[in-house]
Amino acid sequence: MMQSFRILLTVLTFLPFSSVFSQVIQPCASDEYLADQITNNSQRIHWQAESDAEIDRLIKLQDLSAESVLQKIPVVIHIMYHNQAANISDAQVHSAMAILNEDFRRLNPDTANLRSIFHSVAADMEIEFELAQIDPSGNCSNGITRTQTSLSTAANNNVKNLIGWDNKKYLNIWVVTNIERNQAAGTIILGYSAFPYFNIPLTQDGIVIRHDNFGDMGSSAGTRHRTLTHEVGHYLNLYHTFQSGCTGGDNCYDTPPVSTSSSGCNTTLPQNTCQNDNPDLPDMLENYMDYSSDNCMNTFTLNQKSRAKAVLASSTLRGQLSSASNLFSTGLSGSSISCSPSAAFDVSRTLACVGDLIDLFDQSAFQSAVSYLWEVKNTQTGALQTFMSANPQFTLSQDGLYQVKLSILNGQGSDSETKTNLLTIRPAGGTTHSPYFYAGMEDPLPNSIWTVEGNGDNKNWARSTNVKQTGNASYYHPNFNVSNASDGDALIAGPIALSSANSLTLKFAHAFARKTVMDDDQLKVYVSTDCGASWSLVRITPAFQLGTSALVPSSPYVPQASDWKETTVMLSAYKNNPHLMIKFEMVSGGGNNLYMDDVRLTYGVTQDEVSQAQWVLMPNPSHGMAVLAVNHPNHGMEQVRILNLNGQLLHQMDWKGPRMALPVLPAGSYVIQLTGSGTREHLRWVQLH
Repeated sequence: MMQSFRILLTVLTFLPFSSVFSQVIQPCASDEYLADQITNNSQRIHWQAESDAEIDRLIKLQDLSAESVLQKIPVVIHIMYHNQAANISDAQVHSAMAILNEDFRRLNPDTANLRSIFHSVAADMEIEFELAQIDPSGNCSNGITRTQTSLSTAANNNVKNLIGWDNKKYLNIWVVTNIERNQAAGTIILGYSAFPYFNIPLTQDGIVIRHDNFGDMGSSAGTRHRTLTHEVGHYLNLYHTFQSGCTGGDNCYDTPPVSTSSSGCNTTLPQNTCQNDNPDLPDMLENYMDYSSDNCMNTFTLNQKSRAKAVLASSTLRGQLSSASNLFSTGLSGSSISCSPSAAFDVSRTLACVGDLIDLFDQSAFQSAVSYLWEVKNTQTGALQTFMSANPQFTLSQDGLYQVKLSILNGQGSDSETKTNLLTIRPAGGTTHSPYFYAGMEDPLPNSIWTVEGNGDNKNWARSTNVKQTGNASYYHPNFNVSNASDGDALIAGPIALSSANSLTLKFAHAFARKTVMDDDQLKVYVSTDCGASWSLVRITPAFQLGTSALVPSSPYVPQASDWKETTVMLSAYKNNPHLMIKFEMVSGGGNNLYMDDVRLTYGVTQDEVSQAQWVLMPNPSHGMAVLAVNHPNHGMEQVRILNLNGQLLHQMDWKGPRMALPVLPAGSYVIQLTGSGTREHLRWVQLH
């Protein structure tokens, strides 16, 4: 008992200092999580000590000469995603489960890398993990759930409130985008786990892990990641090998004491940070419960196995997980299961152009073979394509919005899932705009120019007819109502085809207010030249630069006319592209609403540069008559043309300057085109009434 208290007190004592000197990558935050629990409930330290005492008691009762017993643990993987990058495939989940099982059974391909001095203590844990085949309601399952939520970003225990299965019957693993546990700025946490104690509630239990450190394919390709192996060790009450430094240890007598966490993998020049063990052994870099690199870890020890087995033997800890009755109720007993299939699917991309390849992925749960029927329907024209394979790949020949429906059938029953307006298909070639692209945000979303992509919190870009810089409407992001930091809400224009030019400039008007000076919202601007298959980040505007008014802390921000500001982004690297797309992504960080209006792409000399260099239009915006004047004697212009935003010619006049009154037109936005001597320049004119 005293050893356990010493370990826990060491966790509390040293954690504040570790946050000061945190590495950029923090492999595990389980100690910090335990410390938080103890801080929030003083009884937690006693519960942990009682768990350790229970484990010590059961270890003494273990018969090491008895025939070994293989134990299984039912697992459910909750994929918490805010965009498609984090919505990992079933195949990536299976790769993570394969690595976990190989590591726990000592079937991993790198066992030969264990130094000979540790061969005698290397252990097959005789524990296996399987995805549950039956959910808590008795329905068929593949052991994988999917929840679209902004909480996937900066995740912690908040995701556990959204979905979770009985933690006495299932090991719950939440796979998220990234993790927030009040770590030092710039520190990336890979995962954390709960240590077991009597009657631990679901919302405090289980494992939270980043999707890009889960498995060895998809978003985590390139490395055999051991983060899950490490966190499951904590789940079974294994401590870090460096716990309490040289004086404490991890309650396992065959793991040499380590003064601090290891890094890298230098076993040819072994380090020995503690010399108080007998025999004096080097640090065990190969142990899964250290912080050495993934390609260095390859073993558990016999004492670690004893602790894990004791946890599974305890009725007050995790004993129910591997019981025969629980394996039967979760579908892992090997008995025949009769249940209807449950349809689910995903798509490779939701925004594409005519002719682009699109993949559909079956994610259904079933226990016997099923037949498939996919229906992809254009919701405007009714055009329908059908497929009967599990994961079809196809192209679409019409632009528009598409509904996708999957129907599956087997001997036990049938099910279907429908996703309305799942696919937004744009024309293969960009819509040509001349003299420049201009969008006044007048039409409801989505429309022929604009589409939106959300992060699942139903607080996405929308049209406002009450607020505008010009015209009758603007688009806004209801950021005031976003309670959690999140990103993924995107407003996308295009594809756009612009005439040949020497330069390209993006300009847009915006109005934004922060709630407090600590808000860390961002507006990101991206460009795509392949119909949204990939995006290049061209600008990030943080909250303190984005703000255009005083703080508005307690009510939704509604801008005044004087609040509107203009932002310019140079895009000359993308000039002359026949299908350019622009994406505005709002990263919510506590601030108030964001409004946007009057987005335009111009080439050559920009409108404002023309106005400043030669031409003056006053007043602009105007109520009634406006005057066009020139301030350069050698302007060379011969003709003035007034066009609407569709390029239709409304008026044409010969220039008889040095100033000229323009005709009174209905309220709206117009383009003034100035031509002469082989040149052409443009001004934007807003007429108000």
